[in-house]
Amino acid sequence: MRHALAGFGLLLCVTLGVGAAAQSGNFAYAPGTQHYRLVTENHREQVQGGGRAPFEFDVTTTQLVTLKLSAKSRDTLQFDITLDSVAVSSKFDAPAPDVRHLFGDKLTGLISPRGKVYRFDPPAGTTDADLIALYRAFRRFLVSFPNKPVAAGTSWADTTTDHVDKDGFDVTARAISLTRVTGDTTVNGKPAWRVVRHTDIVQSGQSSAAADSEKVTLLGQGSVNSVHVLSHDGVYLGSQSTQRIDLTMKNAISESAPITQTIKSTIERLPNSQ
Repeated sequence: MRHALAGFGLLLCVTLGVGAAAQSGNFAYAPGTQHYRLVTENHREQVQGGGRAPFEFDVTTTQLVTLKLSAKSRDTLQFDITLDSVAVSSKFDAPAPDVRHLFGDKLTGLISPRGKVYRFDPPAGTTDADLIALYRAFRRFLVSFPNKPVAAGTSWADTTTDHVDKDGFDVTARAISLTRVTGDTTVNGKPAWRVVRHTDIVQSGQSSAAADSEKVTLLGQGSVNSVHVLSHDGVYLGSQSTQRIDLTMKNAISESAPITQTIKSTIERLPNSQ
């Protein structure tokens, strides 16, 4: 389950059609309740020696979530995500994880009207690895806009650095993103922005093994390409994304064959949203 949630990406299942009138102005998310379906397909592959076929497996995670934005003040929205259901399927010969304990989990935090995260972290003392992974995954669910007018051609860059403890590794990941509004579109007759993002990722980490001779170093690099659609009146309508990352692990005497992970994700806004 942690692999599926950590690989959470962003994507979309709506029909897009150009035709909305050009518009510009500061974007702001609107208070309200929205429902989404998230489907993430994670393909992992590793070359094996001795003429053997690559070791590979696929995991598909489907999540139904409720997003609620509530006005706290002029410059702050409460950001709540409730996990309504999760289903995990895989052709890998292993028992599927039991994710029933996650049903109904509510993640809460604070954001600006433009989507900048002020606070979105697990409660102090949380030890549930799946809940920690959910907070990490949904932290970037919404696109964050700069404090400037939004129009076709608007672009901006972001750099983030995250430190996570994952699967016995203390990992540092640095992401550099370039985001661009490529133009107006319409979704079900609703004027919307089409936002394209490219992110380059570099990560490194070391296992928590006690002896230096047993420590394993993890190195990875990759990229994410995504397309997001947001209505002019502040509703997140969905997205599509593909992430690819190449990983290697080595210790004092050997280095693993590269591990390639490709994650394709779709977020679809459901019709019972308000």
